[in-house]
Amino acid sequence: MTKIIESLGKLALESILYLGEISVMLFNSMKYTLIDGLKRKKILLEQMVRIGIDSFPLVGIIASFTGMVMVMETAITLKKFGGESFVGGIVSLSMVRELGPIIVALIVAGRVGASVAAEIGSMKITEQIDALEVLGVNPLSYLVAPRLVASMIMVPILTLMANFLSIVGGYIIGVYLVHIGSGVYLYQSFEFIKIKDVFVGIFKSLVFGILIIGASCLEGLKTQGGAEGVGIATTKAVVNSFFLVILANLILTAIFYFL
Repeated sequence: MTKIIESLGKLALESILYLGEISVMLFNSMKYTLIDGLKRKKILLEQMVRIGIDSFPLVGIIASFTGMVMVMETAITLKKFGGESFVGGIVSLSMVRELGPIIVALIVAGRVGASVAAEIGSMKITEQIDALEVLGVNPLSYLVAPRLVASMIMVPILTLMANFLSIVGGYIIGVYLVHIGSGVYLYQSFEFIKIKDVFVGIFKSLVFGILIIGASCLEGLKTQGGAEGVGIATTKAVVNSFFLVILANLILTAIFYFL
């Protein structure tokens, strides 16, 4: 029993220290973003393409399939009560509030977060980051800040596109397979969405983007031990990003809808 309590205490302390590390790094990165915001345009554009445009095909396909599956699942249940006409509202509201930001965040964490951690980790073990510091270039300003800004811009845009494509995917199944009227489906899809829901979804995606890049860059900067260390850092970046996204989603949902 004592060992279990000690393990839980150790885990709690490590979690607090980790949150402190990532908070300090993000704060300093934001500071450099404000100071050097116009000096890294090329890197910023490259990261926007990498995070946003390159991720769009995967996000679009998964979002469309998610909308289709949700219509199939909900239609089966609602048909028992004669409420299949409400399928569009359920799908759109679920995607805008919760599933859209979460799906995009997990895709970006798995695809981009791992890549960022591996890239910065490789630079760390090959002493390229030390070379930047010798040249008087702050690693947070050069490596973290552009990726952070690009994520803050592109993740919300990806979320909006995912929401739209999920509604389109649901429309295809709802109209042509479940045989819901086209006008009824579209009306229900937008009837229950409020401005607050759209704002909450965008704000969540903004926070998720910050956390993903923060966790990935932090693990990359802490990389040790050669190629094996890069692999460990990449795994930690993805796992920690998933954890932070789910935790942040819980807290933000509680703040916006239950407090």
